[in-house]
Amino acid sequence: MAKDLVIVESPAKARTVGRFLGGKYTAKASMGHVRDLPRRKIGVEVADRSFKPTYQIPSDKRKIVSELK
Repeated sequence: MAKDLVIVESPAKARTVGRFLGGKYTAKASMGHVRDLPRRKIGVEVADRSFKPTYQIPSDKRKIVSELK
């Protein structure tokens, strides 16, 4: 049976959360934020009184995101 994944920012938090949740869940650390707005263009579209952000995965976080998938 597959375990549900809980993602937190730090390895210490992952260990603590993992102990609280028990064996039904796997807690992994993302090592910080894994998405960000683009650096070279405006990353938020404004239309109809709403905001639509466009996120990207920074190159230094791609390996971590791949491991979390």
